[in-house]
Amino acid sequence: MSTEERILRLENAFTTLVELAGSQQTRISNLEQSFQTLVELARNVEERMGQHLAWINQLGEAQANSEAKIAALADAQIKTEERITGLVEAQQRTEQSLADLAEAQKHSDRRLDALIDIVREGRNGKS
Repeated sequence: MSTEERILRLENAFTTLVELAGSQQTRISNLEQSFQTLVELARNVEERMGQHLAWINQLGEAQANSEAKIAALADAQIKTEERITGLVEAQQRTEQSLADLAEAQKHSDRRLDALIDIVREGRNGKS
């Protein structure tokens, strides 16, 4: 191999090395851009996680409030049912009292009719 061939081979190798170095620099630049994109995405995820945690906390508070309100409604329902039961019992007592009064009225009417008959007989001379 001649000196010129060696120099040509060295020049070719050097050109190849320069090209490889250039492509390496492009790859490194692309990797840096990708890394920057990943850093921005990580920041966005962190911000979103903060927002999601705030929402989760709000939902937890809302659920706790709902549970308290449901418990209060259940208590109110129990009291309402107790009062309705009391009203039903009072209505039944009222109806029984009215039935008793009607029966007493019938009895009074019969006695009054008997008294009227006695008074009429006395006026007609049948004493």
